[in-house]
Amino acid sequence: MVIGCTKEEVLRVGTPYIDDGSEGVKFHSDITHSASIGTLREIINDEDDVGKPKDLGEVADTFFSLDSPKEGIAEIRRYVWYQDDASSILYSEGADVYSALTAEQTN
Repeated sequence: MVIGCTKEEVLRVGTPYIDDGSEGVKFHSDITHSASIGTLREIINDEDDVGKPKDLGEVADTFFSLDSPKEGIAEIRRYVWYQDDASSILYSEGADVYSALTAEQTN
């Protein structure tokens, strides 16, 4: 599970916002637990690409990025919209791709 994960990686979690025309993310959590990062990598590798859902809100519920601060890069970046059935829709801005996670993967 922790293959490819180093202690220098940080999973940053925040809340996206749009305020008076400016957009951004207010980060509130930094996770360095290697098992959690490994699990995230496995889930992302199993994402199922979907077309852009029509009923997404303008602002995502959550944003996360997997950063390597030492190298100054963000390897994984996703906006997350939680669905009523406990599943979620993820959006990769750089790749302009939407994907779906099951309720179990979202949890």
